[in-house]
Amino acid sequence: MSREKKHTVASIFWLIGTTKDLLAPLAMASLFSCLTRLISLGIFVLAGIGLVRVLGFPGMGLLQSEGWGWLIGLIFLLGLAKGVLRYLEQYVGHRVAFLSLARLRRRMYAAFERQAPFTAATKNSGNLLARATSDIDKVEVFFAHTLPPAVSAVVVSALTTWATWIQFGQEPALIVLGAYVLIGLVIPAVGVRKLRRNAAKTAAARGAQNQLLTEAMAGVEVLHSFHGGNETLQRLRESTGAAGAAAVSTGKITAVRATLTQLVIWGGLMALFILLGTQGQFGALVVVACALVPSFEAVRAVDGFILGLQDSLASARRLHATATFKPAVIDPAHPQALPDAGELAIEDLGISYGPNTVLQDVNLAVNPGDVVALVGASGSGKSSVAAALVRAIEYTGTISFGGVDITETSLAALRQKIILVSQDSVTVRGTIRDNLLLGLKGISDDQLVAVLEELGLGSWLSRQKAGLDTRLGERGARLSGGQTQRLALARALIREPAILVLDESTSALDAQSELLVLQAIERRRQEAMAVVMISHRLATVGQATTILVLDEGTVAERGHSSELLANPDSLFSQMAIREVDRILPG
Repeated sequence: MSREKKHTVASIFWLIGTTKDLLAPLAMASLFSCLTRLISLGIFVLAGIGLVRVLGFPGMGLLQSEGWGWLIGLIFLLGLAKGVLRYLEQYVGHRVAFLSLARLRRRMYAAFERQAPFTAATKNSGNLLARATSDIDKVEVFFAHTLPPAVSAVVVSALTTWATWIQFGQEPALIVLGAYVLIGLVIPAVGVRKLRRNAAKTAAARGAQNQLLTEAMAGVEVLHSFHGGNETLQRLRESTGAAGAAAVSTGKITAVRATLTQLVIWGGLMALFILLGTQGQFGALVVVACALVPSFEAVRAVDGFILGLQDSLASARRLHATATFKPAVIDPAHPQALPDAGELAIEDLGISYGPNTVLQDVNLAVNPGDVVALVGASGSGKSSVAAALVRAIEYTGTISFGGVDITETSLAALRQKIILVSQDSVTVRGTIRDNLLLGLKGISDDQLVAVLEELGLGSWLSRQKAGLDTRLGERGARLSGGQTQRLALARALIREPAILVLDESTSALDAQSELLVLQAIERRRQEAMAVVMISHRLATVGQATTILVLDEGTVAERGHSSELLANPDSLFSQMAIREVDRILPG
């Protein structure tokens, strides 16, 4: 079995396992589907019998002695029963499908949560979520439109073949059975591999389109400024062309299969006409022809859901891969509690991304009230240290807080003690209060207002008519970059962390706003909060008790700013000179 087939089988079992308690109602939906098809077949058979009576063909004793009223009444009752069963089939089947989809959504969101933040971020999380949502919707075909049609096709074709054999003999039954096998098994297998590849190509093209549109909408100002719109549109056309080519190929295969199906249907009817007609069994011919109409429809449904099933299975494979992807970090089986305060000790820290080592042999001790600054050129590993402190990435070496290895405590407990505020601060759809609390309990509005005023957002808040209930809109559309960063800092400060990690989190602030932030941090440092500050602006690290200069993934220098500046040949001195030159050219 090929790797792709093994993955498909594993995905199917994963889907079934996710919703195994819904298999009983799904079997009930299959039963209703079978009964609906059989009743439809019965109605056509009764209509055929009536037609035989009208035409006066001999040799049909079935129900010939009954009156017309009885025949019409039976057709009417069967029609009512078919309507009820059809409703029950749709209700139960779609209820199972919707419940299954709801569970899949919960499972996928849980998978994203386990992989967040850095694993999901490296996979373009917005596009990943949009694609997963689309894939979950497509999986509905697997639940609602696969098992019931397949079961009813088998049951209806088997019973029709058996009844034809009993009533009209072996040869008509073999013709009918051959038509069923061709329509239900052979023809649906035509071009399946190509359909699967087309489904994968279409999904990839749609993913590329979603990503292009997302990026274009997020950076529309840049595209206009640099006249990049035409190139983006060209890339979108190329992805659309790939999806169109796959759709054309799928359409050709569908046309061939539909043509073959019609040839088999009319060929089977012609064979029956020749066989029964030459034997003078015209009554049998009419009844069998009437019976074949609904039974062929039941078997043809297999070909219909096979087309959708290829898309559904392709989506299932992607969902299965995402749901079973091992997250970068996981909680220990028996987490240890962290002390309220203590030393943060980093020993022999090393970080690699695949074969590339970005950081090695970093050692650092941060005590309560310390301010440690990490400086260095872009790509020197500063942000990787910040990510390691909150266990967002894997690392080698040891990081401990208060003597407890942070890999031995829960992620939730760790991220209550050590809070990271990054440069790209995020707001959620909701109010100012929602964005500050993010579910945190026990914080009063007065506390929220106080921290906003401390960070220079008091006057801005007072201008909002709804105060803390002001809605920020999607992605903080109503906020400037500096306001967003200060809101993120306020969110961190109200949680009173033992260690605050600032990764370029004041980069969008003006000098006055940055001074307010630094003063707020200094007040909390006096209360024993430690700070790990990452910045490319040396003016912001003046509070630091210790400065580490990173160069190509290693600690090149460490010490107080005055000590480092005392050596004119130090990297820190050179960085300071370059920064002054940018401010005071010449």
